[in-house]
Amino acid sequence: MVTNLDVVQNKILEIAIYVDEFCRVHNIQYYMMGGSALGAMRHKGFIPWDDDYDIFMTYDNYTRFINACKKDLDTERFYLQEENTDEWPLLFTKIRMNGTTFIEEDIKNRSMHKGFYIDIMCLNNVSENKVYRYLQYLSARLITAARLAKRGYITDSNLKKMAMVVCGKCINGWVLNLLLSFVRSLNNTETKSVGHFFGRAKFNKTCFPKAYLGIPRYVQFSTALLPVPEQVEKYLVMRYGKGYMEMPDQKTKDMYPVHATFVDVDKGYAFYEDE
Repeated sequence: MVTNLDVVQNKILEIAIYVDEFCRVHNIQYYMMGGSALGAMRHKGFIPWDDDYDIFMTYDNYTRFINACKKDLDTERFYLQEENTDEWPLLFTKIRMNGTTFIEEDIKNRSMHKGFYIDIMCLNNVSENKVYRYLQYLSARLITAARLAKRGYITDSNLKKMAMVVCGKCINGWVLNLLLSFVRSLNNTETKSVGHFFGRAKFNKTCFPKAYLGIPRYVQFSTALLPVPEQVEKYLVMRYGKGYMEMPDQKTKDMYPVHATFVDVDKGYAFYEDE
């Protein structure tokens, strides 16, 4: 069980600081997103009950980041867990820390790296046509259901279970590639808006003007300075509403439980698998 969230957050922060330095060296632009951006602005660090750190990049920066990691990542300390692979079937990438253990319930029996991590999400260009944009979103949701089934995602929702079974059987191979190509169909075209469709947000919370990103704004995040979108306030209003600086009620907090069921900042996950 996670008994000291400060220790967990500090270890995640180590990865975040390394990735920030890596991106600076390779001239890759990125921004804190979602709860990490919210934590930066409201708490000047992690949301107190959260064990998650997410960043997003535009598609060109995302592909450059993955390619740079394959050549220059410090592989003694870190591990690139690339998207859409047998090991990690979801459509975002993780940087994990070697020599640590971060066990989540639905991956504990999977053969994969289980160290501490941060999530790197890709922002895709989206259409100004709402129907086209919704079809991009829907394609991503179908892919997500299929890939969650492959990962072994655990849910109490019968509807989600059914969706994962159906999509897991139908969305593979060329169908998967076709849907993913459609989601990313505008990435080589200039658009006014971007969207993150592979998260948990509903459709109306996924897209925003590209102008919100701008030049990364470095703000206090725990003991470090880390980047948020230049117009982060407008992004957070879109994502969480005008009251984003207010503390949520317990019901809202319960919607975002800690991810880990077991952690160890000093021993690698292989130690426990051998045991």
